[in-house]
This record gives sequence, C-alpha cells and structure tokens, in this order.
Amino acid sequence: MKNTFKYSLLFGPLLFVISCQGILEENPPSSISISSFYKSESDALIGLYGAYSNIYDISGTSCLNYGDLNADDLVIPPLVSDLFSWDKFTYNSEVTINLWSSCFSGINKANEVIFYTEKIDFANKAAIISEAKALRAYYYFQLVQVMGGVPLYETPTIGFDAIYASRATADEIYNMIFRDLKDAVSKLNSKSNSGRINSDVANALLARIYLYKGDYQNALTFAKNVINLGRYDLFANYADIFKPSSNNGIEHIFQVQNLSGERNSSVPGFFGPRAPAGVYRTSFWALTDVPGYYAPSAQFIAENPTSYRRSVTIADKYEHIDGKTGTITMQQVYGGKFPYYISKFDDRKAELQSGENFSIIRYADILLIAAEAQNEVDPINIEKYTWINRIRQRARNGVSTDLPNLANLSQADFRTAVLEERRFELAFEGQRAWDLKRRGLFLQKLRAQGNTVQDYMLLFPIPDTQVKLNKNLVQNPGW
Repeated sequence: MKNTFKYSLLFGPLLFVISCQGILEENPPSSISISSFYKSESDALIGLYGAYSNIYDISGTSCLNYGDLNADDLVIPPLVSDLFSWDKFTYNSEVTINLWSSCFSGINKANEVIFYTEKIDFANKAAIISEAKALRAYYYFQLVQVMGGVPLYETPTIGFDAIYASRATADEIYNMIFRDLKDAVSKLNSKSNSGRINSDVANALLARIYLYKGDYQNALTFAKNVINLGRYDLFANYADIFKPSSNNGIEHIFQVQNLSGERNSSVPGFFGPRAPAGVYRTSFWALTDVPGYYAPSAQFIAENPTSYRRSVTIADKYEHIDGKTGTITMQQVYGGKFPYYISKFDDRKAELQSGENFSIIRYADILLIAAEAQNEVDPINIEKYTWINRIRQRARNGVSTDLPNLANLSQADFRTAVLEERRFELAFEGQRAWDLKRRGLFLQKLRAQGNTVQDYMLLFPIPDTQVKLNKNLVQNPGW
C-alpha cells in the first residue's frame, strides 16, 4: 500500500496538469495529452492511484467536521478560535468549497480512468474500470449527503462547456451510486491491497448507504453479505482498533492509509489536549505544539455510560510523554473549563508524526447496521441482539456490571438503543451527524444543546463561488 500511494501522490498532480493542458491548449506540440498517456494496464493503474489520492482530502478532519463537529458530541475547545465555527452553525456559503473541489477532482480522475481504460486491451480491464466506478460512487456519496443533488458527470470533462452542468436530483445521484457499487460487488475480488476498494468494501458501503437512505431490507442484505464472509471480526481490545500497529487489521474493512514520516495523520494532534502557553505547551503531551481543535461536549461526557470503552474514548489526565515525569490532569491545566480530551486516537509521537490509518468503515459498524436494519425489517428476530451484544460485550471488557446485554426490548426501545450504541462505539469517527439526520433527530438534538440551527441547515450550501461561475447551479434554500 505504501507503494500504491507513492504512485498516487506522484502521478495525481501530473494527471491534473496534463488534463488542464488538454483543456487550455489545442493540440499542444510538446506536451503529453491524457488520451496518449493511457496505453497499458500500468498506465490505467497509475491513473487509478491518482484518483485515490483525493480520498485524503475528504477523510480525517474533513470527515470529522461534517460528521461530528456539526453534531452534538464534538465541540471546539475554549482555547481555539481559528476554525469555522462548525459547532455553532455560523459558517458561510463557502464552507464546502474544499469538499466540492476535492470530490469533483477525484470524480474526474476516476472518469478518465473509466473512459480511457475502455480503449485499452488487457485481461484485468473490467476490474480496474469497476474499481474506478466504485471510487467515483464514494466521492459522490460524500457530496450528496452533504449538499443534496449536485452535477452528475459520468465522463471526463474535455472542455469548458462540459463543466457547467445543472444539478441532478439526489435520487439520480443515489441511483448511480448503487449501480456502480453493485457492479463492484459482482466484478471485484474480495481481497486487494490495503486502502483499495474490493467487493467486501463495496458490500459494506452499500450497507451503510442503504441504511442512510432508510432502505432497511437492502441495508440488512449487504451487511449480512459482509458478516457471512467470515473474514472480519472485532478486535478483542477496543483500544487496539486505533493503534498504528493494528492498521488494516481484522476489524478494518476500509481504511485511508497513512505512514509516519511520509503521510502523517493529523487526527491524533487535532484531538490531543491543546495546552495554554507555558510549561505544558510543547513538553508534556507531545514535544511540539498540539493543535487540539476538538473536544468532547458536556453532553457526551455526561451521557457516555461507564465502561472500558469510555475510558479509551475520553480521558481527564495523561502522562508525560517521557514516561517518567508523571501525570497531569486536565483540571490542573484548564481549571475545569476543558475537563476531558478525546484519547481514543492517541498516537503520541514526540513530533506528532502519526502513521495511524483513518477508518472509513469497520466491522463493528456493519454489526450495528445489521442489528438496526433487522429491527426494522423483522423486529421479533432475536439475531439483532447477537450483533449488538457483541459490541457491548467488548465495550465492557469483562466488567459484568457495565453495559449488560440487551434483551426483550420493544421495537422502539431497540431503535433507541442501537442509535445510542452507534453513538458511543463509533464516537468521533464521522458518523454521528448523519445518524441523527437520517433518523430525523438532528434539529431536536442540536437545539436542545442550545444551538441556533435553522431547518435549512440539514443541508450544507453549494459553494457560492461555484454558483457564480455556473449559471446552471441553484443554491440550496436558505443559503
């Protein structure tokens, strides 16, 4: 995988430059056109790796801003004032510009792979095309859940006229997503290099997206496809999920690949405790300035039940990075204003060069999708308890009084229970806002927290610069 993304980082910018030259110049005499680049299977793979490179821009902190900071469990701590106020809903209509640009760049690269690979003759052609389509579907899912309908491109943009498309409906986008991911299920192998989409990943993404759409029968079908493979399991120790030494482990279905010193993860530093200026600033939690942009909300701290999982997820103290000096409490540093920090992603390197992968989807999520969908499709089927109780058993880590097994709940009570289980099991992994929105609870939860959030804010805005550039785009209401 390391080699895969070295290629992507090298050739992604190259392909963009080549593509731009093709648009801006007519038959440039001394440049390589994108069409003449694609001559062999290795060229198609290089193009595919370039399309994957955009996944870094929309994972990690971007995923957390949309999926968690915009919800009720994650906030910006008191020392931080240099981000969009995602947790206060005061962002403007340009807040989505990076997501828009990164996703459409990745979509166009994937479309180039699809279009030009079709013209090459080699044995593995269908699989590469199918993988590019699945990657395009993933980028489109990020866009449609954030902004609703967006322009739908299934071929690469060759000239300026082609880029000024109007918005497709959300249903049209989802139809394309489902079609392309099902194609990946049928045509891709079940195993691949880490960080690439295979048939297992496609099954898992379909389960998640169907759940988001409220199609519980299909969500259950595709979740059970993954479960029945028998290739995935839970780590015995919840903390191991988030250690770099466990990257691409038995629970990880799809992860964005990072490598310490080459492609560092920003997540541990963003969740680390941002100390005020003084003795703790660059010498205790790490030997560098810790961004500390995120903190657990008071509600999350108060409502997260006692368990081993809680102790891994948040902490009110930490040891000196040298392992000898001792422990400092958040109370000592902040005087009660910032009582806990999020510790589940701790990868405490002196210079914060973390190689911790970012999980897009893991097996625990699949078990909870199956449990929730089963409750909606066939509420008397007790298999739903098997799936959710596996998660709770691991979370209590042998302490019998914590998180007892669930049984004999009404359909409504189980619905509430599984949503809460997702809240704490998948905390700060980019899912909370989407869970609340699909269940119609987002506005209620955020207003109860004291936020001024308008009905139209269920969708984010189309970037205003794009609306001005493209007369065919219509802004989301309210923005």
